[in-house]
Amino acid sequence: MVQRRKPHKKPSRSSDSNGLTRVATQLERIARLLAVLAIKGDNQSNQISVLNAAGYIPEEIAQLVGTTPNTVSVTLSRLKSGKKKKRRTKKDGD
Repeated sequence: MVQRRKPHKKPSRSSDSNGLTRVATQLERIARLLAVLAIKGDNQSNQISVLNAAGYIPEEIAQLVGTTPNTVSVTLSRLKSGKKKKRRTKKDGD
């Protein structure tokens, strides 16, 4: 007796979108890992600049760099205007 193959069922929309969600999550993880590797060992200003150029928003950059979104925004503003962070010296504090 010859066995017939069962007809191939199309995945339902819910399982298909669930699979796409998993793929999107994995891609996001890979993107974050690559971003972290790209900035490894650099100073914070350069890290922020690289991540900004890669299209990350300040909130995402802050998470990756380990700082606050406000610090990221201030750093980006300074980088755009060409200003450097003012460092306090002993003379300033006296």
